[in-house]
Amino acid sequence: MSRKNLSRTVIEGGRYRYNRWDRRQSNGDERASTRQWIDRVIVDGDVADETVAPPRRHVYRSFYDKLAPAKRWLAAQVGRPWNKVYAELRARFDARTIAGQHVVNDHMLHWVYRGNRAHAWRHDRHFVVDAHGILRRAPFHGAPWNRLRKEADALAQGRRAANTYMGWWWFGIDTTQPCTNPSCGAQHEVLAQRRYHTNRFVPDRAMTRGELRRLDRLHPDLRARIVISAAQALAPRRT
Repeated sequence: MSRKNLSRTVIEGGRYRYNRWDRRQSNGDERASTRQWIDRVIVDGDVADETVAPPRRHVYRSFYDKLAPAKRWLAAQVGRPWNKVYAELRARFDARTIAGQHVVNDHMLHWVYRGNRAHAWRHDRHFVVDAHGILRRAPFHGAPWNRLRKEADALAQGRRAANTYMGWWWFGIDTTQPCTNPSCGAQHEVLAQRRYHTNRFVPDRAMTRGELRRLDRLHPDLRARIVISAAQALAPRRT
């Protein structure tokens, strides 16, 4: 850490690069449009009475916060009781200032999830507090989303999984009745350039124990796309 006042170090990042470019572009556009307006005024004086110089396009400020020091500080506390970490966090970061409030409340406390674990899988949750009150790294932290999605697609292979009275089974989409209604509002999946309803399924085969373990290890958002209810999987098909 380069400074003792860590909250100041974190927030001193200036604006995002795209925001600086956007502001420069708006200034250039304003100068160009103003020159054009002045050229018109020189030729026709009535234009000056009827119009005004075009205003500059408003660009909102977008600041870049240097959050790496704050993340490293929290990462160094992994394995310690959260109550002690929280006390040190409040003592180290002065939340009485605007910068300290922004860093602590809007970033650091937001990274640590302490509530319902169903929401602890979000990518902006870097740390979680376990059942024993210990600070831990969040599941899937740092894992690329594309890699997680490819792993889920490789497991499902276009199928759905359901826990039925027969156990866990794979179900494929019913391809016996393609949808020919172009204005149909149901969800569809395109297979071999034909559309099929994604709420009609046919049994494929029973899932293996290895597939069940892989299914349990999937990201909950990706798992929810694969798992369907038994009633939905075993619903009678239309004839």
